[in-house]
Amino acid sequence: MTFNPSRIGRAIGITVGAVAALAGVGAVAALRRPLPRTSGRVSLPGLRAAVEIRRDRWGIPHIYAEHNEDLFCALGYVHAQDRLWQMELHRRIGHGRLAEIVGSVAIDSDRFIRTLGFSRIAHREVALLDDETATLMSAYIRGVNACIEQVSHRLPLEFTILGFQPQPWELADLLVWPKMMALNLSTNWMQELLQAQIVAVVGAERAVTLRPRYPEDGPLTVPAEAHYTPDLGTGALQLAGDASLFTGETETPQGSNAWVVSGTRTTSGRPLLANDPHLNVAIPNLWYHVHLEGGDFHVAGATIPATCGVVIGHNQRIAWGITNARTDNQDLFIEQFDPADPRRYRWRDEWRTADVVQETIKVKGQTEPVVIDVRITHHGPIIDPVAGELHSQSTDESAQTALALRWTALDPSPTLTRAVLKLNRARNWTEFRAALTDWDTPPQNFVYADIDGHIGYCLAGRLPLRRQGDGMLPVPGWNGEYEWEGMIPFDELPSQLDPANGTIVSANHRIAPSTSRNAPIQGFWLNPYRAQRIQALLDETKQHDVRSFARIQNDVLSLPGKALVEQVARLQLETSIEQRVRDLFVTWDGQLRADSIGGAIYDELRYRLLRIVYQEVANLFKRPAALGSFSVLPANLYLECALPMILARMAERPLAQVDEWLGGGRSWGGVLRAALSQAIAELSARLGPDPTRWQYGRFHTLTLRHPLGSIPALTPLFNRGPWPMGGDIDTVNHCYIPRDIAGMTIYNAPSLRFIFDLSDWDNARAILPAGQSGHPASSHYADMTDAWRAGAYHPLVWSRAAVERYTDDVLVLTAEG
Repeated sequence: MTFNPSRIGRAIGITVGAVAALAGVGAVAALRRPLPRTSGRVSLPGLRAAVEIRRDRWGIPHIYAEHNEDLFCALGYVHAQDRLWQMELHRRIGHGRLAEIVGSVAIDSDRFIRTLGFSRIAHREVALLDDETATLMSAYIRGVNACIEQVSHRLPLEFTILGFQPQPWELADLLVWPKMMALNLSTNWMQELLQAQIVAVVGAERAVTLRPRYPEDGPLTVPAEAHYTPDLGTGALQLAGDASLFTGETETPQGSNAWVVSGTRTTSGRPLLANDPHLNVAIPNLWYHVHLEGGDFHVAGATIPATCGVVIGHNQRIAWGITNARTDNQDLFIEQFDPADPRRYRWRDEWRTADVVQETIKVKGQTEPVVIDVRITHHGPIIDPVAGELHSQSTDESAQTALALRWTALDPSPTLTRAVLKLNRARNWTEFRAALTDWDTPPQNFVYADIDGHIGYCLAGRLPLRRQGDGMLPVPGWNGEYEWEGMIPFDELPSQLDPANGTIVSANHRIAPSTSRNAPIQGFWLNPYRAQRIQALLDETKQHDVRSFARIQNDVLSLPGKALVEQVARLQLETSIEQRVRDLFVTWDGQLRADSIGGAIYDELRYRLLRIVYQEVANLFKRPAALGSFSVLPANLYLECALPMILARMAERPLAQVDEWLGGGRSWGGVLRAALSQAIAELSARLGPDPTRWQYGRFHTLTLRHPLGSIPALTPLFNRGPWPMGGDIDTVNHCYIPRDIAGMTIYNAPSLRFIFDLSDWDNARAILPAGQSGHPASSHYADMTDAWRAGAYHPLVWSRAAVERYTDDVLVLTAEG
């Protein structure tokens, strides 16, 4: 997850004088002054014993302590040393307190997050923490606050530019960012609104036909009590869209790849596990690599600054990876409010009174704060005070409607950190699953391996049992027929141990049947192409090693691209330019490399094809300007996920024959010719008239952007890139840039890559898109980028001997004052 750094700097309105103050010698001093001390001895009061921090040549800290509390105190300390600005930004986003430091541009973000209530929930969760989790989190906070106190006069550059000091950290600060991660990884509510608007435009029967789905998906259930209109939920989308500058563009294909093979399929005789989470990438990275050894912890992998524990990694006995499950843990309830009293809402045959919470937003540069009233029904906060017209069978036609968000993340449940801490110490499959019983939100797929040779898969997360309906559309909140009746028991969630074929693949596709014993498991899964390609590559090699896994992670073969080549080859074309482009395209090998001509043609052809096929609802993909560009994202992903259904239908029908599924008396041949013609026109305008010069990487480029990097004077300081890139949403090496998003630059790609060899932990491999440090003057700010782009890795060393061999700096934290 990340916010939109390409616009933040301009929106904050940093003055020319603030930038000019960094010029010349002053800039050099301002850059180098906040670099952390990484060698020698530093006093850190409260430690029970000395802690040793060895930083290797990639800037990864290997932390050695005698006690658990000291270990996590040191983790908080190194997180703050390298990523204090990122941590500050994240906690302010999560609490809805950005406007305090950046001014009115962040009011919309604060309003959205305050409406959801993440800060209110986090403070409630503090009281629910178990003793051990609270103790280790408190130790982490001591480390963060000790670092802040030590660097108060040489803070990171961003604090200097914005002119403020960070406040001491509290327990609630560690609980809000997981809520933000859940927001970006759980986005069914947007798809519900989009689907409702499509029903309004084309009718329920046609909407069922058009809906992207897996073959085994059940039919769309449209509540009989409701009639949707095209503007339903536009207020909610606008609220989220206005906030997206800081909260992030949530409806991008947040996913991942993960797979594991048993020892029967490896050269070493022990399992191999790979993982690459796909998130919106920027600089600094979301992830931070670390190696922890002390007390009863010995674990290495990826952490998230401002949270405790290793989220993805391995310990002495097990390794695990994660992909976004994309299962549905959100529902929109349409509430009917009393026009005479906006606090009263209908519930069956009575009126209930909604809770009203007043939120005060302080705004930098304004003398008066912004005050909002948040209404909360028993379903959740009202996120759409102007929900549009919705006529129901209710006898009270004067009732005013609004949308309430029911979501598991809004139920106080501070167990996620406990799950991570237990996961870090799990020794076998039984303890691994026991740890995941505490994992609440967002729901995730976990792949597993251990040194005894076992491999496994487990879905973890709280998923609702619905009294009625499938969760795919907003439902009436007044009649009680669509209530949640608890959660699906953990033991009924899909899991698998030691499959006969020795492989498990998870790539945001539907990994398991859609039902538990009690209820169907609903979701909005991504296309199956990545999973199919990974499985094919696993099957092609009898015995795998780290190198073969690396080749798979960097594979850019487009399965839908090859399928579309077959269809274009069948076309009858008239103009010479169309024939020339077709001839270039049909010789394409399907490899979506940056220098690929066929890849450029495929990308534009795919884009045009999807929009021509779905022309009936095209107006929903081009929102009014008042809603901003954010609100096209649910439609973008909806279309991307329609591609398998379109290609299958196209392959089944002669191109010359009218297909009633298309509507309007259209044929697939006519649709494909029109898409090719539009693609040629666009590529000619963008890249020139010579098709042999059309290369995918000329427009498919990556820039790693910092939140302040859009200020022209600061761009070369903070940003890195651009670079031509290959891959797309359906290749294993996933690199997605959504279209139709004016003014935004979103790049969804592998936010890290891991390969774990359970025969030798020192043979683990890892890489980040940028580097460990958040300081632009640090040598570790972007030192991994070239390797990440080239498909290379660095070792994530484990043994003391290997750590010492690669050590660059040693810092000892002592309790002595």
